[in-house]
Amino acid sequence: MRKISPFLLLASSSLVLVSCVSFGAKSQTNSDRLSPLVSQIASHCTDLDAPELGEGKLCIDNGFRIAADDFSFSNWGRSTQADANVTIQTLIDLFGHSAVCIDGPSTECVMRPTTVQKLEEWNNALAGGRCEGLATLSTRFFLKLDDPSTFNRTATRVADLRRGNQLLDSNIVYWWATQFLTEVADRAATSRTKSPLQLVDDLIQGLANGIGYTVGLYFGSSGHAVTPFAVTHRNNDFIIHVYDNNFPGVRKEIVVSGSANSWSYSAARAQPDGSTVDWTGATGTLELTPMSSRKGPFECSFCSTSTTTKDTVVTIASRDPSAAGYPFITTRDGQRIEATPDAVVNTITGATYDVSKGTGGGLVTIHIPNKITEFDLEMRRGSSVIPAADVVISIRRPLMANIQVSGDLAHTVVGSSSKSAALIAVRTNSTSVSAPLENSARLSIASGAQLSRTELPRGHTLLVHQIENSAIEIAIKGENGSEISSTSLNTSDTSSATEVTLAIDESGAIVSTSSTVEPVPVRAPSIANFIPGKKKPTSSTTTTDPASIEIALPD
Repeated sequence: MRKISPFLLLASSSLVLVSCVSFGAKSQTNSDRLSPLVSQIASHCTDLDAPELGEGKLCIDNGFRIAADDFSFSNWGRSTQADANVTIQTLIDLFGHSAVCIDGPSTECVMRPTTVQKLEEWNNALAGGRCEGLATLSTRFFLKLDDPSTFNRTATRVADLRRGNQLLDSNIVYWWATQFLTEVADRAATSRTKSPLQLVDDLIQGLANGIGYTVGLYFGSSGHAVTPFAVTHRNNDFIIHVYDNNFPGVRKEIVVSGSANSWSYSAARAQPDGSTVDWTGATGTLELTPMSSRKGPFECSFCSTSTTTKDTVVTIASRDPSAAGYPFITTRDGQRIEATPDAVVNTITGATYDVSKGTGGGLVTIHIPNKITEFDLEMRRGSSVIPAADVVISIRRPLMANIQVSGDLAHTVVGSSSKSAALIAVRTNSTSVSAPLENSARLSIASGAQLSRTELPRGHTLLVHQIENSAIEIAIKGENGSEISSTSLNTSDTSSATEVTLAIDESGAIVSTSSTVEPVPVRAPSIANFIPGKKKPTSSTTTTDPASIEIALPD
């Protein structure tokens, strides 16, 4: 099939007239009914057939080829092999040594408390799949920002690469993580304010000018990322042709309706029973992220506990995407955020609810305006036949320590009433966490250079007060709500890095055990290449390792 020159597509006014005539089977009649936006998109198209892309007329094809430029292996979730997941080196490569490590030699890292929390959170989010990384890296290969031979000396195509290559796996994880960075997330969010047809128009012109993109799709409480490479026009629809990393070797189609300004994606996800699920959506559920937004340096929004954020930020990652947890947040005046497997209802003024690319939402990020100082958060499971959801929840508030709670936290079923106290209760000057009645919960508190951990017994509550005089007070209450014991934690960033384990002794008092955080070996940050045709230096880590064992379904 012929690759169409951007000059021929966009520069010739005579071609514009011809392409409008060829818009449909009854082109002149249809064109009379077309909206100005559809007419504008059609003006970029040709009257050429594209047999390799199915029925329809060609608008743009950047030359990406399935079974050559896509990965031969499928998207996967978290691996048992640690270096195939998010590592401290991933964070150093993204944000730099000084952001994620306590001051010290560049060859080793004493992790900041918030770094430890973020590693746990992101590695659980990775269980939902690493589609963003696969979509991004396949685009970089096509743009010649990376070269397959860097990862395997004998590879001449992306399809020659295999899973289990340590350098390749770490690169996929790096690009997967960029979706959480403010610089990338803001660009993606801006694109979601555009309608599907507007995004088709942007995509055609961008591909014609050599811009590489990833496409994000959102349906219910899940998201997915794919690689777009061509657009055709079929009847009154525009077809975005994509490489879907869940289906290697298969050309997939996102159909954008020229009349309804909506999109559909057939067989978006395969179910365990062999059936498939179709996705559909409109404005706000389709996004276009250019590669340029992923060029650092990046600002680390979580690296310091001395946060200046104006909002309360809650993040949720499920350890098993097939048994994800769904938040239910209620404010004092009855506003709410309620998530289910199929939808999200948000009536809290100014609040946002965002999901990453992954099954069960991957990583859910909720922003609640600082004027809302009191609310309750519960976690629910999808149905009574699904086990209690094992989740990791982090809450970041102004003038408060960062709190992370994990464990089997979602026992109540979506749509039913909870029989126990809220999991997290946010109040003006404090935050409390209550372990479920069924089991204990694991907590970590990041304050200054200190990370405190505790196993909260079932039915017990831990109360964390607002930071005052470089310290926070925490108290533990029993099942009857009476205070058992209290202690204080240092919040200074200048003190030595310590990890404190808090336990409750037989008398009910809090006993603390401190230990110095030991450094781990690291290397200097790896700077991502953005110059076409320039290969990354060959690393000693390019040797092929045994494939990681898959322990989570991909998104």
